[in-house]
Amino acid sequence: MGDTKNEILDAVKLLLGIKDNDKDDVLMLLIEDTVNSVLAYCRIDVLPRQIVSFIPTLTVKRYTANQNGGVKSVTEGERKVEYSDDNYDYLKEYAIRLKPFVSRKVKVPSEVIANDKSV
Repeated sequence: MGDTKNEILDAVKLLLGIKDNDKDDVLMLLIEDTVNSVLAYCRIDVLPRQIVSFIPTLTVKRYTANQNGGVKSVTEGERKVEYSDDNYDYLKEYAIRLKPFVSRKVKVPSEVIANDKSV
């Protein structure tokens, strides 16, 4: 996936309007983490090619969220600032697009416990 990550990096930089290489390390870290988050969310081991093109969009969303200090929303009237407290917030927004890739073969611990009547 080495070439793929460089292609994703190029796409992220294009979307962000970054022309130099100063932020490449941070962007690669976010790309890696985004890929791992998507794999965990979908409960799969290999990233399908259909999702690869979606990774830059998710990475840009995370990058801009980090630039805003994790601020989710700001309201001026009656002054309200809401911070993102869930690392998967950005995935929840795109759940419909990721849904076809979620593996039903694997169960997470909470599903196993919920189905076990002896607990």
